[in-house]
Amino acid sequence: MIIKSIKIEKFRAFSNVKVQLGKKITAIAGRNATQKTTILGLISQPFTISKGSPMYGSKTVDGYNFKSQFKEKFKLSPKHDVVGQHNWELRLNRGVYKQDYFKVTSIARKENGKESLRFWNAEGGRSTGSGYIQLPVYFLSLSRLFPIGEARKTKREETNFTEEERTFCLDNYREILSIQETKKDTTAKVDIQKGTTVRTFAGVSDQFHDILTNSAGEGNVMKIILAVLSFRRLENKYQKAYKGGILLIDELDATLHSFSQKKLVDFLYTSAENYRIQVVFTTHSPIILDYISRKQKSSRLNQCPRAWHDWAIVHLEPEYDFDGTRIIQAKNVTTRSGMLNLLSMIDLTYSQDGHIHVYCEDHVAICFLRYVLEQELKIIPDHYMEFINVNLGWPNYLDLVRKNIPEFTKNIIVLDADVLENKDFKSSSNYKTFEESKNFLILPLTVEKDMFVFLKDTKTFNEFRLNISRKPDLKFEILFNEWPHEPGSYKTPDFKAWYKYALSIVRDESILFEFWCRKNPEKISEFCTKFKKAFNELAEKRDLDCLP
Repeated sequence: MIIKSIKIEKFRAFSNVKVQLGKKITAIAGRNATQKTTILGLISQPFTISKGSPMYGSKTVDGYNFKSQFKEKFKLSPKHDVVGQHNWELRLNRGVYKQDYFKVTSIARKENGKESLRFWNAEGGRSTGSGYIQLPVYFLSLSRLFPIGEARKTKREETNFTEEERTFCLDNYREILSIQETKKDTTAKVDIQKGTTVRTFAGVSDQFHDILTNSAGEGNVMKIILAVLSFRRLENKYQKAYKGGILLIDELDATLHSFSQKKLVDFLYTSAENYRIQVVFTTHSPIILDYISRKQKSSRLNQCPRAWHDWAIVHLEPEYDFDGTRIIQAKNVTTRSGMLNLLSMIDLTYSQDGHIHVYCEDHVAICFLRYVLEQELKIIPDHYMEFINVNLGWPNYLDLVRKNIPEFTKNIIVLDADVLENKDFKSSSNYKTFEESKNFLILPLTVEKDMFVFLKDTKTFNEFRLNISRKPDLKFEILFNEWPHEPGSYKTPDFKAWYKYALSIVRDESILFEFWCRKNPEKISEFCTKFKKAFNELAEKRDLDCLP
């Protein structure tokens, strides 16, 4: 939409961090004192509407200019905020500004004869608003709102809603809060009242109650609806001159029930899409974060991996360096496992396991499987799964699944290929368990045995020696010095002993894997297709990350 990413070189506890923003929705999460509101301020700082803009003088529905006030975003410390120690950069969408980036820095400035610190365009002049981006921005802090009934004195503001705007506000208000309209109420209206301070209250007056008895949650929802209506008015009035806007909301979930939180996110997404608004908000709500994580997951499955995605989650997390200095790390959360970690950090608890476990018959099979998944599926397996290194044979795995042990029914089990040659495995009860469980897979080979058979062929050996092994002087007699007979003369312990010996010569088992896979592409492709299908079915059931 407008801002692709923000890079903070230095700002208080931030140092050299960069995060991507969602094209439409970005949720910023973290515990208290992780500078969530500060990020909103950094995002909004370079935007204004100056005299040269057709939209100059436009105000929000509740009477504010389309720019975020400095005092709303930043409280500066004369002791700790030092000139030149605030530097950040916004990466912008094409056409938003004369460049695809905007840099901000802090400078000293005299106001009323006193030295003060202000933020300015790092590459522009030092006059007020010099070179700023001409787009509307609205900063809304819900955490600082409270029920109008708690205000000492308020004054009703005149509103000029059209009938269509009134309907827009009331319909969305009822939809978000799940307020049933039992009969047509033509008296319902949207009211705005201002307090003796800068606070503005918004709410609904109808045949049952008025704005003075609206709850904080009702007021917050209406404030957000009016913010969206403000951008909607700009689009309708200025059309081509309107290039979109930015809506920043501090503590979106404040005072809202979990059901309404989801409805509010849906409303914001639809509004972002319809009125070209990029919405960025802070939240502590696990409900909202989990909901957006699911939306993000669905969106990424349907889009190119390098696309600018509609949804983004940013996790701000405190860490301490060797000197005990508290620093804030910022990172995008793009996986379900990352989401589990975020939620655990907010609650200060250990993260639950966010990976599917993969069991094989031995460590060699795990190494081969890991190699195949990396090369064929182009993934980093550890981002999606955890390989459990236990030496169990196929009878043990089948027995554990038969006894319905959750660890072995909800994870992946990969058997060696020689299981298909075993008469006991093919017995009706064993094979039935294998077929019905849906989480068993069979490797396209038994690594030690099939590598032995593979290289025992002299033609294949010479191709390996000259093209793959990196040891052109490797001798057939040396590789098989203690195994002179045909493969049929040996048993499993012999193949395992040979494989261990072969690795001492070749040094890198991935060379063996590479050669075998290169000679058996169809088998590898078929296996990976089956693995991905089985894995993703389990991942969907457990709400974990699917393989791409």
